[in-house]
Amino acid sequence: PRELDLSKQDELWQDAMETAAVSGSADLAEGLLRYFVDHQEKECFAACLYTCFEFIRPDVVLELSWRNNLIDFAIPFMIQTFRQYENR
Repeated sequence: PRELDLSKQDELWQDAMETAAVSGSADLAEGLLRYFVDHQEKECFAACLYTCFEFIRPDVVLELSWRNNLIDFAIPFMIQTFRQYENR
């Protein structure tokens, strides 16, 4: 969506993450995650995992973090994912 593009253009990362989360779209959330990886925004990668938690697939996080040396940023997400899986 245009809002997300404008937020990325203006480097309004929090707005971009909130837009992705409100959309409820896994494609938008994971696309934003990939954007942060491509632009080496490690802290934004971690924040996006938190903000868009329910829309991001764990396999995507694991692959992106492994291939881009971001495992330390992804571990809290993976722990929470395992916790939710266990509580089902």
